Amino acid sequence: MSIIKKLALTASCLLGLSVSNVSNAQTLCVFDPGGKAGDYYRLMDSYALEASSWGVKLEIKAYTDEETAVKDYEAKQCDGVVATGVRLQRFNNFSTSIEAVGALSTYPLLTDMVKTMTTSSGAAKKMSKDGHDTVGIIPIGAIYLFVRDRSIDTVSELAGKRIATMDYDKPSVVMVEKVGAIMVPADLGSIGPKFNNGDVDACYVSAPAYQPFELFKGLGDKGGIVKLPLAQATLQVLVRSEAFPTPDFAAKSRQFFWKEFQSNIDIVKKAEKDIPSKYWIELPVSSLPGFDEMFQNTRVELRDKHGAYHPMMLKVMRDLRCSNDGARAECAENKE
Repeated sequence: MSIIKKLALTASCLLGLSVSNVSNAQTLCVFDPGGKAGDYYRLMDSYALEASSWGVKLEIKAYTDEETAVKDYEAKQCDGVVATGVRLQRFNNFSTSIEAVGALSTYPLLTDMVKTMTTSSGAAKKMSKDGHDTVGIIPIGAIYLFVRDRSIDTVSELAGKRIATMDYDKPSVVMVEKVGAIMVPADLGSIGPKFNNGDVDACYVSAPAYQPFELFKGLGDKGGIVKLPLAQATLQVLVRSEAFPTPDFAAKSRQFFWKEFQSNIDIVKKAEKDIPSKYWIELPVSSLPGFDEMFQNTRVELRDKHGAYHPMMLKVMRDLRCSNDGARAECAENKE
């Protein structure tokens, strides 16, 4: 065979290998309100670079609409998706139960829980369900209630108030019903305008949404933010098991996001600190048992009647809370 033919054959083989590698890339559809300029999209870029060292090639695709990203995953146009836990609840209610209402009131508790989910072999088995694997958890902040009238500081005072509620978020729908408030359907794109325009009396988001949603307009001079975490919001990385057969991929992936966990918590804390202190509403100690009872009743109902929360996850989080504060009323009970 001539030198020219050998070179041509070699080039052809290399080209075929290159095309094969591209075609074998797994697509990860990433929800980030900031699109390609967003912090979470940039994090996923770093993730793709790290994954390449595990023999996994990822193509990152940005979405500014969460629902579309999840629908594309369901339609198998993506091999993986990054979306909020509440959006992914129907795929795995174990990993998404970390967002259970009132379950983890502090970032240290959240950190302990995610560490357990990352390092426990028992938890790892629960992170896989029906051909879908949860391979990463990203904290995006405690959820707070933003109110246009800062005099609202007890559960009973929420009765009759209009609350912007994501109707696909079953836990929030149940909680709004429990306090006797009026649910006003909304999504991430409409919560800000509805609150700022006075279409609702309250909304719930995490601190990083304060600036981009311009919620200071709705807060005005009379509004405030109830300083009591309703839940811990997360972005979760969900992949189709068959698309990621590489040994130990799931474990390596969870470790990557665990290493980034504290940095993401720091981003959230800075966002909370940047909100003017005048807006934060410190609840009277006497009102806290009422909120705790409402949270617990909501969790139990969502576990028993709707299957939204995983019993084992609720129990582990209860144990964490009681380990941190054994005087809590729930510690003498056996409801979760």
